[in-house]
Amino acid sequence: MRHGDNFVTARMQDLLQQAIRQAGGLLPFPQFMQQVLYHPECGYYMTRRSRLGRDGDFVTAPEMTSLFGEMLTLQCVEIWQRLGQPTRFQVVEAGAGSGRLAADICQTARRFAHFYQALSYTILEISPDFQATQRQTLAAAGVDPARVCWVADLAAFEEESLEGVLLSNEFLDAFPVHWLEMTPEGLRERGVAWGEEGLTTALMPVTLPLVADCFVRAGVVLPVGMRTEVGLAAAEWMAAAAARLRRGVILTIDYGYTQQEYYSSALPEGTLTGFYRHQQLADPLLHPGEMDLTAHVNFTAVARAGVEAGLTTLGYTTQAWFLMGLGLLQRLEQLSRSQGEAALAPLRQTVLRLIMPQGMGDRFKVLVQGKGLDAEPALAGFSLHNAVQRLEGCSPPGTNHEYQKGDIDR
Repeated sequence: MRHGDNFVTARMQDLLQQAIRQAGGLLPFPQFMQQVLYHPECGYYMTRRSRLGRDGDFVTAPEMTSLFGEMLTLQCVEIWQRLGQPTRFQVVEAGAGSGRLAADICQTARRFAHFYQALSYTILEISPDFQATQRQTLAAAGVDPARVCWVADLAAFEEESLEGVLLSNEFLDAFPVHWLEMTPEGLRERGVAWGEEGLTTALMPVTLPLVADCFVRAGVVLPVGMRTEVGLAAAEWMAAAAARLRRGVILTIDYGYTQQEYYSSALPEGTLTGFYRHQQLADPLLHPGEMDLTAHVNFTAVARAGVEAGLTTLGYTTQAWFLMGLGLLQRLEQLSRSQGEAALAPLRQTVLRLIMPQGMGDRFKVLVQGKGLDAEPALAGFSLHNAVQRLEGCSPPGTNHEYQKGDIDR
């Protein structure tokens, strides 16, 4: 594939050409993705630009309605109660975007006086631009600045130092992935080169820490011609996060699949894609440094990494079931009685987008793993539906995760 018409800033062009030369002419895709997204000078997430909302490249659930943050606050309150109402309860949000979710959680927490008194909020954010936006959002919402602090990465926390909730929404999907293709000669990786007409890709041997028979070892058979991804970095992050948790949960919301779904014939081209000015682009080499790159999360791999690091899998379900289990529809009905149906019509449409299968309801999944919490009774977010058994062997031995009331096997 050649891309003579892609827009590349001069600085990003120099960086990529240098990286490709240092790699011997063919740069493994995880390194390409790391450069174009996270290079401190001109990576997509590191420079000042509009990413969220109408003027950006994508919209996340917290930007759509504060009800999303309200529901997550209710889940955090329940976890705090299940932990015995500790006097300090940490909520660490990884990749907080505009800061809208943080603001909604802090504002909703005020309704629960003892919980709010215990709440300590930390935003894990590597992007200086996002950090500045988050501070502005929190200030505009009237959030006490002494209640929120920022760190760049998990290294800021000692092992087993966190008690509370480590939360992420659309975070793991932006981790670098290996871009793979099954050929008649076996599994190969797609690397990035620089040709006369710009960026191009070519097949290369699988690079460490992946091995050529990684799918065979996992019991997965890929047909010849299939392209897909392996997200080692996301699983590694989950393991590192688990090591920091003393008591509480890691709550992950993202678009993704189980391993069986991810590597099925239904996804012959994988999930790697770009978002540029609200357009979804199949070619990941377009607009390097100017376009968001993302791949769906393999929730089986992420959950397995958590279990191997000492976590118990407490729940896995769709965003729709999770939000409804927390009372989203009841909250909407309450608002319609107090404000009137006509006034709530736009909000009702937004809520439907969050929970309907053709919107975000089924595409987004919720995974909760924890330490120091019993799996039963189920947390409220999984009270209507819990499908941890679909994660294929990621539950600890001896646990029994039958479907809850209202389960629908999609």
